Amino acid sequence: MSVATTPSAPLTEKAALADLLAWAEKRPAWQKDALRRLVTGATLDDQAIAELTELCLDPARAHTPISQSHIVAETSAAEPISLVSIKNPTAINALASQQELSFEPSGLTVIYGDNGSGKSGYVRVLKHACRSRDEKFAIHRDLEDKTDTPQSAEICFTRGVNTEQFNWTPDGEPHGDLPSVSIFDSRSASIHVESTNEVAYIPRPMRLLEALADASDRIKTALDGKIATLKSQVPLAISNPSQSRETAAGSYVFGLSAKSNIPQLDKLAAFTDQETARLTTLEADFAQDPKRAVARLDNQRGEVERIQTTLQTLIGATSAAAFVEINALRKTHGDAVEAASLASQQLFSASLLPEVGQAAWQKLWEAARTYADTVAYPGKTFPSSEPDTLCVLCQQPLGADAMVRQQTFESFVKSSTKADEATARAKLDAALTQLKGRMLRLGDVLKSGKFLATEIGDAALAQQVRRAFVVVLWRLRAMVRAYGEPKPLGADPLQALTALATDLKTRAAQLSADTQSDDYQKLKSEYLELKERAALAPLLPDIKAQIARLKEIESINTALKATAKKPITDKNKELSDRMVTDALRGRFAREIGKLKLSRMPVELRKEKDRQAVSYFRVALVENPNAKVGEIFSEGEHRCVALAAFLAELVTAQRYSGIVFDDPMSSLDHIHRGAVASRLVEEAEHRQVVVFTHDLVFLYELRREAEKANWPIAFRNVRRQQDKPGYIENELPDKAKSGLEMCNALRSSLKAAKPGFDKLTDTQRTIFCKGTIGQLRDAWEQAISDYIRPVLERFDNKVKPTSMFKLGILTEDDVKRVMAAQSRLSEDLHSSAQALNPEAVSLDDLINEVKALEGWIQSIRDRQKNAVKPTLN
Repeated sequence: MSVATTPSAPLTEKAALADLLAWAEKRPAWQKDALRRLVTGATLDDQAIAELTELCLDPARAHTPISQSHIVAETSAAEPISLVSIKNPTAINALASQQELSFEPSGLTVIYGDNGSGKSGYVRVLKHACRSRDEKFAIHRDLEDKTDTPQSAEICFTRGVNTEQFNWTPDGEPHGDLPSVSIFDSRSASIHVESTNEVAYIPRPMRLLEALADASDRIKTALDGKIATLKSQVPLAISNPSQSRETAAGSYVFGLSAKSNIPQLDKLAAFTDQETARLTTLEADFAQDPKRAVARLDNQRGEVERIQTTLQTLIGATSAAAFVEINALRKTHGDAVEAASLASQQLFSASLLPEVGQAAWQKLWEAARTYADTVAYPGKTFPSSEPDTLCVLCQQPLGADAMVRQQTFESFVKSSTKADEATARAKLDAALTQLKGRMLRLGDVLKSGKFLATEIGDAALAQQVRRAFVVVLWRLRAMVRAYGEPKPLGADPLQALTALATDLKTRAAQLSADTQSDDYQKLKSEYLELKERAALAPLLPDIKAQIARLKEIESINTALKATAKKPITDKNKELSDRMVTDALRGRFAREIGKLKLSRMPVELRKEKDRQAVSYFRVALVENPNAKVGEIFSEGEHRCVALAAFLAELVTAQRYSGIVFDDPMSSLDHIHRGAVASRLVEEAEHRQVVVFTHDLVFLYELRREAEKANWPIAFRNVRRQQDKPGYIENELPDKAKSGLEMCNALRSSLKAAKPGFDKLTDTQRTIFCKGTIGQLRDAWEQAISDYIRPVLERFDNKVKPTSMFKLGILTEDDVKRVMAAQSRLSEDLHSSAQALNPEAVSLDDLINEVKALEGWIQSIRDRQKNAVKPTLN
């Protein structure tokens, strides 16, 4: 059969490691460090993965990348794994406990067992513990065991020269070395042919990549976990914000990212006193019915305008110009008083009383005038010159001198200097009266300030207004009391009061407008902006923490890019193509030839690479998509599966054991012989274990082993007292040679000797009948052994060239055989010489064994020494 192959130069492991080192130079820092750990034999445990994860996050961290010094070529292959035994199967099917099925650690071990003998129970344990394509099988419990005893078995194996024991349980952790032993059975045969299977061994560079790919998964999982943890820390107020996307604050929160501007956030969250007051007023506006809100705003505007008008009046009344004006009035009045005083001094210098004509005196004079005109002498002119007139002050008659003095006084009072004084005084008093009228009580000032601070909500403006009132009222008092001019007001709040009044008027207009109008919407928008900005303040720590989290997540996402496995799997595919594919395909072609498949060309086709593992499939060369299992016969199907199974062994690092469970199923005699030959050939390199229930195949294996002069060990799994799983380290009687049957009989009789005389008659009869029957079977097998040089048992191939070995038979041989048959006749009464089971002794039976052994050895010696005739 021809097999398609693609020649190429396979890459050696040493060259592959050098290539891997060059590839690693351009890989992320964590991969370089991980490869260094792996190539030096370190295990990437949880601690190592944690360290590599941190290195992935921060490539600048201290680490040691892989280098040429870390690559050491392997000088020898890994030690092979061979099975030694399966001991003490417990609660597995119905297998007998306290049994031990042993295997030769090298060469060929054949385990024979009839159907139902328990052979499959041992195979299932091996399939579970070792490597098998068939993973869909169950290891059933002993149905008669009602105690729920845990299932277990002890598997002994060797690693090189060291023997180890593995306590196997179906639910326990598998042993790391046992999968090096591969299992082939009828179920996995179909899987080998129909399914895509991975190779049995991954070369060291590919194993490094496989471990690197696994580390990549674990680091990615760790990084994803960090992101998940960070996301779980996000408060609901941030993950599900209540703000509107239309406001500046809401837009900021909804647009949070690693690049969010924190100074902008601080600016949004910072509120001035004016903005706080503004928000308070707008909240009040929108909290009320629009009509009531408008009325409230109108009232507030009226009060603001009143405060503004009052303050403006006071400011005007106490201006620097007003101080100049009142001082001018005071000066005019002072000048008039001084002129009148001077005139008074000149006129009344001889007066006996001081300050006559001065202000106090003048008030007295004016009072006397008023009294005279209204009470004492109404209708007369004051001062009167009539003789009988009394003085209104002293109530004494006036003399001539007194009358003259009164007339002098009157003339002075009505003089121009005095009139000027009176006019100046009147103007000053009028001005002072007006100023006094503008004086406010402290309560009124405080009331205005409270209104602005509480109802308007502008404490700063309230403070400014209070200060302005205090200053102007102090200036007013200074004007009234003729103090010097105090410090000027400085900046006055009139403009702010005007703006406030205008704002109140505007708000009232906006609130009274239709809710869909631009004015109303503008006010509403302003309110929402302020409200949501105010809501940012308590969220500042959470928002800043979220920005920090987003920055960390961005950093982790950047690191995640360094965990991409595609470069690793691409490199694995490259190495797989050069290190595995060609060798595997070539080996498959050779196996096909050795198993004598010639009807239709097939090949081992590579299907894919996944996580540093290469997958192959058996396919027809001319029709790769066809299902091989549906085209080949059952025998051909089995041979193709065996070829695929054996081909995989070329990829194995170790020459570990292989186990076959009934590999001859559905094979014809041609393919059966080829398979037997191939298994014996493989046994020269590794442990080969064959489980079979077919004596024909067992004989094929034995013939091939004898032909190759290679040792073969036999085991027998049988039922005993209707219990399967009992082990014997020899062939069953029906598979033994005559001489082997004699040896077994001799051993049995030797074991029975100590207690033979103690047997009851019934027990003795049963034992002797069984032994006689076995002796009869042994003679029949001895006769078959005599014919074996020409025609072997279970073989249809005749060897005519060996017929000369049959010529050694003599008449004496015939007589000896006939005599033995007569003694051992199944019909115990057909011959007088027949052994009587009821009376036969143990020595009689031993002598019969000796007689058979002697005849067999005689035949063997004569056949060995027979001379082949020479043809003329």
